[in-house]
This record gives sequence, structure tokens and C-alpha cells, in this order.
Amino acid sequence: MYPIATELKVNKSNPQPCYLPVRNSNNNIDWKCVTGLVLSYALKRKIEAYDPSQFRDDCKIHLQELLDEPAFWSMLERMYFSSADIFRISPLFLLFYAQFDGEKIIAGSMADKRLGTLFANLMGDFSLKYPIQDKLNFIELQMLNTLNEKIDFLEKSPFIEEQPYLPYLVTCFQSDLAFLEEHPQYLLQELANTLRLYAFSWCAQLALNLDNWQDGEPQSKSLFFILDTEKASSERDQIKRFGYKWFARQSEKLFPILSALEVLQVKGEKKRPLWQVYQDCLNYSDDSSQLLRDLNGYLQEFIEKRELSGLEYEQEDTLEDAFKKLLTVAVEQFQDKKSDRASVNRKYINELESQICADFIQVRGRAGKVLVLNQDRLLLLTNLTVGKNDKLRLHELLRGFEQRGFYLDNQSVQTLVAFYERMGNVERMSDSGDAVYVRKTV
Repeated sequence: MYPIATELKVNKSNPQPCYLPVRNSNNNIDWKCVTGLVLSYALKRKIEAYDPSQFRDDCKIHLQELLDEPAFWSMLERMYFSSADIFRISPLFLLFYAQFDGEKIIAGSMADKRLGTLFANLMGDFSLKYPIQDKLNFIELQMLNTLNEKIDFLEKSPFIEEQPYLPYLVTCFQSDLAFLEEHPQYLLQELANTLRLYAFSWCAQLALNLDNWQDGEPQSKSLFFILDTEKASSERDQIKRFGYKWFARQSEKLFPILSALEVLQVKGEKKRPLWQVYQDCLNYSDDSSQLLRDLNGYLQEFIEKRELSGLEYEQEDTLEDAFKKLLTVAVEQFQDKKSDRASVNRKYINELESQICADFIQVRGRAGKVLVLNQDRLLLLTNLTVGKNDKLRLHELLRGFEQRGFYLDNQSVQTLVAFYERMGNVERMSDSGDAVYVRKTV
């Protein structure tokens, strides 16, 4: 197979990129819907055109027949339906948030579906066991049985298949889902928060890995956070150099580079990351000179049509140089701050920050914007990282944080240990960091 599109055309506007879950507008995300879509895909089960009011009526009929006590229903209705506590019984009830018509998703916005695609590709072939092993009382079990009659197989994925851009996050995500599966109530309570955690980490790590396409499969990049109880001192070098400002600079390249990647994708084939496209080009043995001619021809046309006067066109002699030039011109077209293109890119950045990253960014006086982990997310991250282990040494825990895209400097680590000690989930065998063990709280 030819490793890039056989016809590289320069269109007036840049194509919408895959891998990026936001667009330059209309990105209102319903995390309940996203959670339902992810759970539906993970369980390979769906609900078709069956809303909670219909379910309530079916439960009423079933339970009145079973209990032969009509007055009892009004109390159950208040307990489970009027208060929406029905959604706190079992994770399966979250499937109501992801309604289907055949294999087509009929619930949620395009932004919700893009996030569904992101998480479906993080899951890959992983799936949760069905049925979920809940511990329910007699009444709740009868309600679940009523729901089960309306749950069907999800025969085919409703999401576009993409080769994962960040394989190390795939490993972490699948491991975390496997842990949550063993704790159904924690899954019910924290699945949405887990998805929000990974949505941020995905976008941040994607931005930080954009420039490393020559190196093959990406690795986790340093991105430093402080805890929400800490002061953001400007003297903390890692926070200053590899914190919010670094992420913000890199995020400016997301739309330009991923849009350029979209031009290279082969129509009808699975979407591939930039690093994979480059590797495929290097490994293409049939006619590498034709590849170089195609890329050079596209670059010449692009520079002319985008009127990039600051860049003179020169024939590139190697594939690596052609890829470098492609990404240079992709970013350069957005550099004129007064242009419409720059405005579009700024909207992408603003939407990313407001819809995906807002919970992780705070303004801290003279330090400006910093990346922050609050105590709830810290505990969730701790439980996910410890996972199926009874406990982890502190340095193993921190390595697990980093693999998920969350880095802490030494000062934050000291604050973290003090937080764990207050929580009572730390064992300190000695004053050495290697002898500090952290347990999960689930």
C-alpha cells in the first residue's frame, strides 16, 4: 500500500483533524452521555430508544405484580425515580445516557461522539465483563432484571477506528478500566471523572509529542502539576519550564499539525499517527523517490497558495527533510496574528482549554496559570495507579502517575506524602522514600 494519499491536494481551508476531540466551536460536552457511550462500547451492550420514563412504567407494572402491594410503589418511585437515584444503583443504568437506533448513536452532540471515538480507540480490543457483578438488594435486582430485557448486543463499533497516537496511555487506560471493573460501585462513582482525567492527559500528551515523530512510538513527556493546597512559587524550575506554559505553547501546534496529518491519510484506511505515517514512508521500498516527488510537489503548491512569503520553496532531498518542511509550513500559515487562520487556531486553543482542560488550570497570582491537581483527582489517580495491587512504593506510584501524564516535583511529593498520612493510607517503614508504601482507598 502506498503510505500516503495518492493525490495530495491543497484545499482552501484546512481539513478537520482526527485525534483532536474539539473543534473551533460548538464543543459543549455532556459527560453523562460520554460516560454512557464509553460504558456501552466497553460492555458491547446498548439500549435502543428506551427512556427512563418508559423504564419507570415497566418497573411499576412488574413490581406491583410481584409485591401485590400498590401503595408500596409510590414509596419506591420517590426513592429511585423522583430523586434520580436509579442512576446510582448499578453502572448498567448509565447506558440510558447513550441511546442507539440500530448501530447509530442517537444521543449526544458531535463533541460527545468525538470523545467516544477517543476512548473507544484507547480501549482497543479491551472489554468489560457482562453482566457486572453488582451487590443489589431484592428491589434493585428486580429493576435491573427489567432493564436487562431491553439491553441488546452492540454488534459493531459506532466509532471511527484510529491507530492509537499514544500507546502508553492505551496500556494505562485498559489497566485502569480492569481495576474499576472489580469495584462496580467505584466504577459507577468515578468512571466519568476517570474519563475527564484521561481526556485532559490525552490532549496534553498529544501536544507534547507532536515534535517527536522521527523517534517512533511516543513516550510520556514531563508535564508538572502542583497540588491545590500548595503555593505556586516562581522559583520552582520544573513547574516554570515544564508546566502550563510549555503545554500552552505546544497546544498551538495541535490543529496545524494534525490538520496537515489529515492530508496524508490514505482514504478508506485506518487513521494513523504522524509518527506511524513517517515510519511507513521510511519502510516503503517500492519507489521512495516517487514519495519524495509527491511531497515536494505538495509543499511547493502549499507555499504558493498560502502565500507564505517568508518561506522560499526548495526541493527537499530526504523524506525527513520533507516532513520537517511540511510541519513548518503547516504551522507557519497560522503565524500572522491578524489573519483569519490565526483566529481559527486561537479558537481551537480556547475551546480545548475551556472544555477539556479548565478543571486542571488555575491562575495563581504572579505565577500566572499553573496546572493543578485537587484532592479528589489526586485520590482517584492514586487508586487507579495502585490498581489491583495492595500497595505500591512511593517511587512506583509516582512512576505510574508519570505514565498517565502527571508529574510532581520534589516539593509537591512532600506535600503529597503529608496528604496521604492525613488520609491514613500510607505506611512509612523508615524515613527513606523507598520505604514509603501507599495503599488505595477503595
